[in-house]
Amino acid sequence: MLRRDFLRNLVITTGGVTLGGSLLAACGGSGTTTTVDGLSIGTPDNPIKLPVTTDAIADGLPSESGTLEILNWADYQNPESIAIFEEKFGCKVVTSIYDTEEAAIAKLRNGTFKPDLILGMTDTGLAKLIAADLLQPLNKSYIPNFQNVISGLRNPYYDLDSQYTVPYMIYGNGIGYRTDRIDKNAFAGNGYDTLWDSKFSGKLAVLDSYRDTLAMAMFRAGNFDGNTTDAAIIQKAGDDLIALREATNPKVDILAYQEMPAGNRDINFTWSGDLFTAIQYLPEGVSPDVLGFWYPEKTVAKNDFMCITKSAKAPVLAHQLINFLSDTDNALLNREYVGYQPALESITVDLLISSGTIPESLIDALVTPEKYEAGLAQVSLEPAVDALWLEQWTRFTAG
Repeated sequence: MLRRDFLRNLVITTGGVTLGGSLLAACGGSGTTTTVDGLSIGTPDNPIKLPVTTDAIADGLPSESGTLEILNWADYQNPESIAIFEEKFGCKVVTSIYDTEEAAIAKLRNGTFKPDLILGMTDTGLAKLIAADLLQPLNKSYIPNFQNVISGLRNPYYDLDSQYTVPYMIYGNGIGYRTDRIDKNAFAGNGYDTLWDSKFSGKLAVLDSYRDTLAMAMFRAGNFDGNTTDAAIIQKAGDDLIALREATNPKVDILAYQEMPAGNRDINFTWSGDLFTAIQYLPEGVSPDVLGFWYPEKTVAKNDFMCITKSAKAPVLAHQLINFLSDTDNALLNREYVGYQPALESITVDLLISSGTIPESLIDALVTPEKYEAGLAQVSLEPAVDALWLEQWTRFTAG
């Protein structure tokens, strides 16, 4: 499903993204909750008002003292930003790491993870978090910087009224590569074919994300529905990934931002923001221009978000960190380390380019308004369909 279909009210402003306020009404969705086997599933054509099982915290509560526990991807927050927050609020922030949404949700359900705040989840996992009753609704009186968020994402299809979520970063899927080893003309045809090229055997990786990587195989074959329910298309994607495995023996992880600057990989299917993060990991004296990114004409473009657990021991602090990271200056400082583009209207593509922090070789990795508008959306799948995707992913990774 084209993201263009639900961003039809897009307004482009001097390099930034502003999404029209009547966005969701234009989608034709009812705004009512649709559940499938207990999952509340929203789509661009059917935006969803998520069920609420508890009240948001009251207004005007004091900040908790002690520790704020975060669950996040590795290297997805700037230690300097966290140190500033700790000093400002007199607290200690402790972060646990997850490698995949699926593993994180499983550990949240069984109690292995007990964070106050979760960063980096996407709408493909939100339905499972809500079904497991793991989140609490937000009280936006603690988040005045919510007004800085890209306007259309203040009322996203997967969480009408942003009851549970505040956008964190935006990004697109594509291929990172070493420009000192691969010429950009290698992507001139079907750029995805480079991932199946045996000359990169042992020097290649794909994302440890079953939705992203299976969808990539579908896109390579000309099937551009990243939410397909067609068992034959899903099976073919699995077959094609097995062929990729046999040709290139790829790593399957989320370490492109470390392994590519270290020179351990020539090419990596990954998220666009990882290439900006990779700049921080280049050996001393190595130019950032050795990192390049191919952004496909048709690919997934999306955002992740921040949310607070229902069992949070420090919910006021959790709200305050969301607000802190949604401030323009704090978001820019956070981006210096994280690399990804904050989902704030004030942090435009033009601003990032003019800052001098983006090497020319990585300008293509920036998510411009046009790329975001044209991006393909991935949404939560019904359980039976999700099982088909996971079956093919297991076939691929089992080898």
